[in-house]
Amino acid sequence: MKNVPLIDLTLSKGLNKKISKAIGEVIESKSYILGSRVESFEKAFAKFLGVKYAVGVGSGTDALRLALRALGIGQGDKVITVAFTSPFTAVAIVEEGSIPVFCDVDEKTYTIDLANAERKIDKRVKAIIPVHIYGNPCQIDHVLAIAKKHNLKIIEDACQAHGAKYKGKRVGIFGDLSAFSFYPTKNLGAFGDGGMIVTNSSSLAKKIYSLRHGGQTKRFWHVYKGVNSRLDEIQAAILEIKLKELDKNNRKRERLAKRYIKELSDLPVIFQQVTKNSNSVYHLFTIRTKKRTRLMNYLREGGIGCDIYYPYPTHLQPLFKNYEAGSLPTTESLDRELLAIPISPTLSSKEQDKVILRIRNFFKK
Repeated sequence: MKNVPLIDLTLSKGLNKKISKAIGEVIESKSYILGSRVESFEKAFAKFLGVKYAVGVGSGTDALRLALRALGIGQGDKVITVAFTSPFTAVAIVEEGSIPVFCDVDEKTYTIDLANAERKIDKRVKAIIPVHIYGNPCQIDHVLAIAKKHNLKIIEDACQAHGAKYKGKRVGIFGDLSAFSFYPTKNLGAFGDGGMIVTNSSSLAKKIYSLRHGGQTKRFWHVYKGVNSRLDEIQAAILEIKLKELDKNNRKRERLAKRYIKELSDLPVIFQQVTKNSNSVYHLFTIRTKKRTRLMNYLREGGIGCDIYYPYPTHLQPLFKNYEAGSLPTTESLDRELLAIPISPTLSSKEQDKVILRIRNFFKK
């Protein structure tokens, strides 16, 4: 049998033709930036989430950056976020001149440890960025309560959580602003970079439309300190087509995850627990073991793709080590022990059988 990749970007049957046709139409239109395709996808994505406004930008990192900027959070302001995340969450904070304050995560769900986060709030903290890690929603209603208590803005980092639900509502609708990434490996991925900021606030949406386009409020009239970060027409056309299959693909991921748990639960490994009253979309499926390095090498030798997310705790990296963190034991142990295994929607039963058998054989040795 052929190797099983960790991430398979093969398109669902029939999508190649639809996407090729859409790309051709964009080329024929000669409209490549901020045209009808972007507007159409923005409306479709907002409707999908159940939110009023969606603004396409250049990347998930830009979505976080511009969310901070739109909320007036910048130089010297503190922003609480988790250290167990893609470092780009913290990169966005630092790029805006703000100060990341790192907190730990819950041992079971890997989402924000709210008790730890609340202990770090002082008068300089202006916002909190919870991360729906691996597609697993955090307890966002508890985040809302803490934010209200301390007068903080909330930016949801939903870059890995397209379509995930908390108490029946899709994540991304709870914060003042929320950020999504369309990096190719995401559950909803472009053929390049792309991102989206969503909100229910008309004033914030209006400001972000301006910020993504150099701070213009009308052609060549610059009011705000903006950036050049625009989702392009070709990516928007691709994403709108793929959006129609997102729920179906997420259900496939959930079925694959449940089978992994069923077939591997008797082994000495730990799985991420889905947050109570939530639906994870399993952007990644990880297993936790103290034998990670040996297991990773054994899987790769057998043609099974696997990788570490994330190999270096964010708060211990050179760029961030001088910011506030303190002791974050859960983050550090997760970064030592987690291994991601294949869970793409195109993963076949035979391929999953191969992954399961290889893992079982490792623990029998």
